Amino acid sequence: LKQMKDTKLIDKTTHDQAVNEPLDLTNQPKSSVEAPYFIDYLKKQLEEMLGSTQLYRGGLIIFTTLDFELQKAAEAAVEKRLSELERRMTRNNIKNPAPQCAVLSLDVKSGGILSMVGGRSYLKSAFNRAVSAKRQPGSAFKPILYACAIEQGFPQSTLLLDAPVVFPGAGKEKVWKPENFSNTYSGEISFRKALAQSKNIPAIRLIERLGVSSVINFAHGLGVESRLAPYLSLALGTSEMTLIELTAAFAVFPNQGKVVKPFGITEIQDHRGRVIWRVKPVKKVAMSRAGAAIMTDMLTGVIKEGTGRKARVLRQPIAGKTGTTNDCNDALFLGFSPSVVTGVWVGQDTPDTLGNQETGAKAALPVWIDVMKNAQAHQAGVYFDFPDDVVRVRFDTTTGLPETENKPNAVEALFKKGTEPGRRGY
Repeated sequence: LKQMKDTKLIDKTTHDQAVNEPLDLTNQPKSSVEAPYFIDYLKKQLEEMLGSTQLYRGGLIIFTTLDFELQKAAEAAVEKRLSELERRMTRNNIKNPAPQCAVLSLDVKSGGILSMVGGRSYLKSAFNRAVSAKRQPGSAFKPILYACAIEQGFPQSTLLLDAPVVFPGAGKEKVWKPENFSNTYSGEISFRKALAQSKNIPAIRLIERLGVSSVINFAHGLGVESRLAPYLSLALGTSEMTLIELTAAFAVFPNQGKVVKPFGITEIQDHRGRVIWRVKPVKKVAMSRAGAAIMTDMLTGVIKEGTGRKARVLRQPIAGKTGTTNDCNDALFLGFSPSVVTGVWVGQDTPDTLGNQETGAKAALPVWIDVMKNAQAHQAGVYFDFPDDVVRVRFDTTTGLPETENKPNAVEALFKKGTEPGRRGY
């Protein structure tokens, strides 16, 4: 930024505060010397848009989507939680622990980037893990799989078999025997329970039922641009992708089924204040409004009934999904409120373990909670979408049958009208 002579970067917070008063540009906003990964991300885009001469010598005023308070919360959360993780790794005799973290928050409706942390220290490593690092998402990919099924007409009460399964192997592998993370099995369970408890076997049975190609096409429709390998293991998140891709895909669920391309610049003015560029958000419909609402409801189940229980400390509406890869090399949590979606990845740059049991719930979720506490501070009274063509029905998440009493496995959940438990054929 120091190379940009007389150029000002205005964050969303500073701009919002100045709506009803003259904007003082005599000094750079305090956020312009923060968020180094975000600024580096913008500089590369600006160089392509404007060219180096105009960018570095034009005295431009650049309005960004950055929320300074949320950015501060993200940076503080990364430092605090990685310090805690590093101490745990040392206690667990992990050699040369060097945990890293990436955080990305987007405005659900616009796709504007509200916060971005690409690593623990920009001075030590300028590599932006939020937008450039491709890692396996693990079970954080499963919502995309289930969303594909919901769009094909399956209600969330649909039963899947959670029992050991064997598939013919490829190459030197004679057979493939996938397992649940817990190494326990539950028999037949509903979509909702399988997702909430992050069961692997039901997810594999589901992708076999849907067809791998249909899931790949659906994921691309949500904005995932990385190549997805056409194997059943895709259900377990074995294909690498960036955090920004996955976070944008999750935003589709609270955004009524619409996918929006993330962006960081809203407007550019020349030194005289004349607008020379203004963003035109790229939006398209990726899934039905009812399907998006049902997926949001299923992901609230992860918080209320499953692996994301720690997030219940946030009392406003939230939904999300944990993700953990083999040997706990990667830990993720992707989740959202009605207006902000945040993705968190924790891991090492080398393909090494974070330590036994350093799952998405343990290593990544605490960062997410810290960030979303700030995001929710000004969102009282905002709720998830509830379209006219869905109904809320109580059902048993194990049997998939309607339930009128408040039994342990009974929950209220959303269904497209006509597909709720107890209806003929469902």
